[in-house]
Amino acid sequence: MTDLYASGAAEANKTRAHLALTALEAFGKETGQNYIDGTLDVGDDVLRELGGDLLADLFHLARLNGCAPELVIDAGLMHFEAELDEERAEEIEPYLERAKAAGVELSPGDFNWDEDRPTIDGMEPADWLDHMTD
Repeated sequence: MTDLYASGAAEANKTRAHLALTALEAFGKETGQNYIDGTLDVGDDVLRELGGDLLADLFHLARLNGCAPELVIDAGLMHFEAELDEERAEEIEPYLERAKAAGVELSPGDFNWDEDRPTIDGMEPADWLDHMTD
């Protein structure tokens, strides 16, 4: 197996999304829900129907093996949040380095996320840094 992080956390998460797509596609073929076209552009209605059915069946498998479905949900959310945090840390690293070089105090906790893009006090990080270093 190749290094999942060779191209960075964002690409690793895209690879994970492709793995999920492969699982959904295989599941859909088995159930007759052939809604997947091989791209990551999947409608939310398809994700809710097909993904929900897959999760429900995964929960049945968990229950039959003595595992509470909630534990599967908790583990999945924990992994998702950790992987998203890695991606976000990688995305803000250049701003942290720029701030450090300029003597501006900035930490990861200063960033907010607005639809998967970082902001600081409602501003784009580059604009915020420009303002702080004027």
